[in-house]
Amino acid sequence: MSVGSELSQLEGYPFEVRYSDGALVRARAAADVAADAYVYFSRLFAAVEPDIAVIVADEADWSGNGPYGLPFFRDDAGEIRPGIVVMPAGGGDFRIEIAQDLRDASPRGYAKLLATYPDGTGGLDLQPFFDLITVHELGHAFEVLGDLRLPTFWLSEIFVNLAMHAFVATQLPASLPTLEVLSTVGAGSRKLAARMRAEGYSTLEELQAHYTGSDDSMSPLNYVWFQYRWQRLAAKMFEVDGEDGLVRFWDCFHSTDRVNASEATAVSLAPLLTTEVSQILGRAVRDWR
Repeated sequence: MSVGSELSQLEGYPFEVRYSDGALVRARAAADVAADAYVYFSRLFAAVEPDIAVIVADEADWSGNGPYGLPFFRDDAGEIRPGIVVMPAGGGDFRIEIAQDLRDASPRGYAKLLATYPDGTGGLDLQPFFDLITVHELGHAFEVLGDLRLPTFWLSEIFVNLAMHAFVATQLPASLPTLEVLSTVGAGSRKLAARMRAEGYSTLEELQAHYTGSDDSMSPLNYVWFQYRWQRLAAKMFEVDGEDGLVRFWDCFHSTDRVNASEATAVSLAPLLTTEVSQILGRAVRDWR
């Protein structure tokens, strides 16, 4: 059965919205930010309007390759729309694992998280951050259904992180701390980086081989560590290139196979990215380790 087909429907948005019982508040929050981002991206990206559903699911209604709580976009045949953005209705064990990972790796950083994402009882509530991640997954909908032909998984993730950052910076600037603090703490932890490099995967080539959903996937927390780093890269790119860098990214790969996916590597892509998208991006890809 396709995800969301039996869930309640929320009207009034430029896409279908479905939600689990008891998740109406979360569904409205996700749909509201997605609707604003939908209009913003359509303006920037060749008037593309992807046919999607935003689905806010509890654990019982969850159907994804990763753990409950890890949002995803999917365009499998048989879904209720050509593309679905699936968001968790609540926290779950995965968010607890993220918090524990950062508390162990960076106690000082964890104190910053508590100050930015308080739950009101002295604990951590990452829900405001994950509400914004709806925009990240919506970026994948524009990428995939809008015929953006990115030759690697990691380039896809960098693109949608830049899209998310651009939207928040220009349309929701008061939410920038909500978007940025988690990734700043995660990417800035030397202890976490040392552990990932010793026990997990850290290079773009390793990411390409062990991307979430592959036969030999990296751990979800390893994947999240890459996301921290990509979000910080996106912030640096936007600071220098602004919206123009995002539009150049789109234009470079829209409806054209610039690079053979089977031959694409960080080394081979760096010159193209430097020349046609962003010097910040090209340098980061070239020097990634």
